Amino acid sequence: MGRYARFDRLLIFVAASLPPAVVLVLLAVTFWTSLVTGTPRLGAALTLQNYAAVYGDPFTYGALLNTVWFAGLTACVAMAFGVPIAWLAERTDLPAKPLLFAAMVIGLVMPTFLVGMGWVLMLHPRIGFLNIWLRELSGASQITVNIASIPGMGFVEGLSLAPLGFIMTAAAFRAMNPMLEDAAQVHGLGRVAIFRRVTLPLAAPALVAAAIYIFIIGVGAFDVPAVIGLANRIYTFSTLIYVKAMNPDNGVIDYGIPAAVGALMLALAVVLTVWYGRYLRASSRYQQISGRGYQPRLIALGRWRFGAWGFCAFYLALSIGLPLLLVTWASLLPFLQPPSIRALKLLSLAQFRNQDWELIARGARNTAALMLLVPTVTVFLAVPIAWVIVRSRSRARFLYEFLVFLPQAMPAMIFGLAALLAALFVLKGVVPLYGTIWLIAIVYIVERMTFCSRVMNNALLQIHHELDEAAYTGGLSLLDVLRRIIVPLMLPSILGVWLWSALISFRELTIAAVLFGRESVTLPVVVWNLWTAGGMGRSGAVTLIMLGFMLPLVLFYWAVAGRRYL
Repeated sequence: MGRYARFDRLLIFVAASLPPAVVLVLLAVTFWTSLVTGTPRLGAALTLQNYAAVYGDPFTYGALLNTVWFAGLTACVAMAFGVPIAWLAERTDLPAKPLLFAAMVIGLVMPTFLVGMGWVLMLHPRIGFLNIWLRELSGASQITVNIASIPGMGFVEGLSLAPLGFIMTAAAFRAMNPMLEDAAQVHGLGRVAIFRRVTLPLAAPALVAAAIYIFIIGVGAFDVPAVIGLANRIYTFSTLIYVKAMNPDNGVIDYGIPAAVGALMLALAVVLTVWYGRYLRASSRYQQISGRGYQPRLIALGRWRFGAWGFCAFYLALSIGLPLLLVTWASLLPFLQPPSIRALKLLSLAQFRNQDWELIARGARNTAALMLLVPTVTVFLAVPIAWVIVRSRSRARFLYEFLVFLPQAMPAMIFGLAALLAALFVLKGVVPLYGTIWLIAIVYIVERMTFCSRVMNNALLQIHHELDEAAYTGGLSLLDVLRRIIVPLMLPSILGVWLWSALISFRELTIAAVLFGRESVTLPVVVWNLWTAGGMGRSGAVTLIMLGFMLPLVLFYWAVAGRRYL
């Protein structure tokens, strides 16, 4: 191997090593801080005092129980809506399927805090519109349907994650060989029995893996538990870390306490990740052989197509339509009140005019910068990572894959807290990142790398290695092969990943809520701060402004990437 070839490989491995190195640093900072009392500082004595304080407190186990209960309900609700809609979209002749796929894309990128805000306005025990109407109609003061509970929070989070369940299970239904169902029908089984005894068992690994994955996301979810639960003192691990790190009860921040809580979340995430991996590996036992001319047979719904679309419309109304209408209603009123003829006379755009437009403009600039910077850097680093994992023969490629996947299994709150601690106590005076948009961008990139690298891996696997070998024989270097052959062939995947990462960066709240400063505030953080300050109408107005910017981006993504990147 020549000197230049060795330099090219070294350069690629260095680029591919940056995200895993950041992951290791953030985890190391979290564990170090959990072993230090008081203000963290290099050279401080290590102790288990924080762990004793956290795990000796019954409140911690209450938060753990809330987290598991909330995540379990989230997975159940998400699968209850996502799986039937996926089956209808892939295995039946449901009309207007492109419309359904587009609606599910919108649901997936819809800010989760918007859905939470909408359901608070509907079912909060004190100010919820439905509860006010029930009390007025019945004359009783105690009738309430309380969304501010673990079941209510799990229901709302499940509505938000149902599109993810849809995406993760649709491929299993799409690839299912209908000959097995035909054979069951020949032997006299009805449609219900075939679905229960053939279709579901064949799709079982994909269904269980999707449920576990959604459960993992529920464990680390912040938006809905914060919007609905914090004001009612209902804590999950993510909101507990946020309160301990940002708003402690005694006003004194002891970062070792939230770091110790984060360590427990890390352990829980690793266990769930191993469980998830087992079901992914088990899926190979359910693979089916089909020819090149294989086409899935669609089930004719007949008159049931109206009921099928009614179910889909019911879900879309609960997850998108109703929250959006209620947030819009709140943004058009001078003060919050249920819909009525009298309230219609008060509708105005005053909440839009009475905004801190300088703050909104700053948030919009920072959000736009993140939407450009994060996807670009993520894609730039994901290509060499994919090359290391797929093309190189290095024994370390499995370690790269593990470290790149780890952020997907870790709650985002842990990485946000770790980045905050690193900027405050490790990098302070060396690299001034605290309170800057650069710190937020670094954590966003690490979080997005899992998805981007997986897509790049799949795209690179479809490019035969003989193309690389022919180019090397023709005298091209490794970097030339990447630049002139591999990247152009992967360009459709790169574009789809770039657009998707930009959309997710637009709506991200969890990490930004921990790391933002006065000059690095983002639009989701502006909404969050207005909401926590009691400005429901103003926060709703800013949310609608966000959606006004977001909808064209979603439509552009659907036009460019379409169903392929679902």
